[in-house]
Amino acid sequence: MKTFKDVSWTQHRLGKGHIQGLLKLDNDIELSIVAGTGMYSSGRTGNREAVDKVEDVSSFEVAVLNAEGKFIGDVKGWLGREDIDKLIQTYS
Repeated sequence: MKTFKDVSWTQHRLGKGHIQGLLKLDNDIELSIVAGTGMYSSGRTGNREAVDKVEDVSSFEVAVLNAEGKFIGDVKGWLGREDIDKLIQTYS
């Protein structure tokens, strides 16, 4: 089973101070996990502040998308790594 450790990280399209991780599950559901300025996340410098690496983030904003790219439920904010692992289990 996939976990938070399987997420692939890049700089978010918003640029410096934002990161995005994507994890595609076997059933074509995808998790978009983001953190950075103005996002529902927290890092070493505070809530909703700039981050450039996943190691500096303590909570994330997560969207779950179906195979067509449509949101499943609401975007969730302030999720820790263990919360994200539970979300992955729920949708796997």
